[in-house]
Amino acid sequence: MHHPLTAARRDAVLHGLTAICGRRPVVVAADGVGHHWAPVTRLVFDRDLPGVGGSVIVKTRRVDGAGHGGPAYLRREVAGLRTLGRSEIAARVILADDEAGVVVQSDLGTWPTLEQVLLGDDRARAAAAMVAYGRAVGRLHASTSGRRADHEAALAEFGAADVTTGGDSGTRGTRRWSAVEAACADLGLPDARIARDDLAFVRSQLDDPGAFAALVHDDLNPTNALVTEHGVRLVDFEGSRYGHIGFDVSFLHYPFPHHSPNWSVLPVDVVDDADRAYRAVLAESLPADVWPAYDEMLAVGAATALAGRVTRLPLIAQTDQSAYDSWRRRAQLVQQLGVFRRLAARAGILHDLAVWSAELADAMVRRWPDAGAPPPRLYPAFAGTRSASASSG
Repeated sequence: MHHPLTAARRDAVLHGLTAICGRRPVVVAADGVGHHWAPVTRLVFDRDLPGVGGSVIVKTRRVDGAGHGGPAYLRREVAGLRTLGRSEIAARVILADDEAGVVVQSDLGTWPTLEQVLLGDDRARAAAAMVAYGRAVGRLHASTSGRRADHEAALAEFGAADVTTGGDSGTRGTRRWSAVEAACADLGLPDARIARDDLAFVRSQLDDPGAFAALVHDDLNPTNALVTEHGVRLVDFEGSRYGHIGFDVSFLHYPFPHHSPNWSVLPVDVVDDADRAYRAVLAESLPADVWPAYDEMLAVGAATALAGRVTRLPLIAQTDQSAYDSWRRRAQLVQQLGVFRRLAARAGILHDLAVWSAELADAMVRRWPDAGAPPPRLYPAFAGTRSASASSG
């Protein structure tokens, strides 16, 4: 992966800040933050800069041999943050140099991620953080509802430049259902063709989300949320797009995406509290006459996320996985299948997909005992909680 803050990129950042602030900043520290997949740099200055502050966060363009990264990712981040504007739940763009491949953002400060809080031992703090997380996601959607034109204008600032590559990760599975059907046939798993009509319905909702359209983060996981003293702040908008909000909301219920290595589940009451917090904020922008369709919106989003997960069946079936990865991947999918069925039943839609989900979960547990045992564990902050976990189907 090549994404360093090279001397040339750093000079481009300082040159741009000089034009904004009227003086060349003096850097006293350059701290790497993030991780090996998506590192960023915090530049600390010798004094506060007008309209900037005493430090900034710099993200650099990244590309690896597999084609991940590239110009589209930072361009989407810029467009997403500019659509949010001076939002209380995300950073603001200070400088974007597309030629140099850098984006400079306001510094939200040094705070623990939501994942770190959930992996801690303070139940009250973790529960409060999940509620604040629900509010932050609600604010993301409520503040950008009806602003598709603003988002398109922000993307248009890059002219005809690519802004779509890799930007459909959340919905890609719904367009690859034939691959799921083939995988099920190859592996001798329940026939996925029975869910074709339901997947067509899901795609129609994604194409025309109506009142449920807003800026979608598309990568909500506990490492992309900072727990601050003023509430949760969201980071990493490289996958953001304008579309159906259900995909984002579903991850209040699943608890988080499959790539989180510290996968665990949450108590039902904590999930319900986070969902209520989300709904309360969304109510500020959502017309009252569409509220009856909220559960349907959530079920469509949950189906979208599930469709992406089941494309991994060939990986899940591999016999050369570590014991932990085998359990994590298989148990995650069984857990997600159960949550989807519950959400679909509550909404009264996607019956065929729900039936297939039940059949798939049963078949997985029969074939791979680790798909059902040991059961999903609670995040450490809730380890002493006796209430049922979010894995209940």
